Amino acid sequence: MQKKLKTKKVNSGRRRSLSRLMAIQIFYQLDFLGDEKKLDEIKNDVIENYAINSEENISSYREKIDEEFLNNLISGLALNVEKIDAEISNFLQKGWEFENLDDVVKQILRFGAFELQFMLDTPLKVIINEYVDIAASFFDSKKVTFVNGLLENFAKKFREM
Repeated sequence: MQKKLKTKKVNSGRRRSLSRLMAIQIFYQLDFLGDEKKLDEIKNDVIENYAINSEENISSYREKIDEEFLNNLISGLALNVEKIDAEISNFLQKGWEFENLDDVVKQILRFGAFELQFMLDTPLKVIINEYVDIAASFFDSKKVTFVNGLLENFAKKFREM
């Protein structure tokens, strides 16, 4: 008699959440490494060698993410990054420069703004909550509030609230 292994299926929402986190980390590495590595190479490295936290063993996340969604995020932002950066800059307080923001904050804002502007099939509250949750996993409440406020203002411009 064969024994069936029980596998945990990662639900669709969780798969997209992980995909968003990976997209941020891929672009963070892309900015950090510059031209040393190509986007596809960085993406594959991140997917195949990932751990959510220091207690988890590094492993492949290919089965835990929505790779099509991840590819849409990455390719869409790559095509629109200058436009998105300019739009985000319009929401910064006088004297603040986008280039001077924390690198992780920049990536969170870029992907949140990209989804709000171009991925209209996802409800804006879901998008904002997802990126605020990601920000909360990296930063204190002051930066989380900043990310939340900026994404809400972005949503007011590009979505009906």
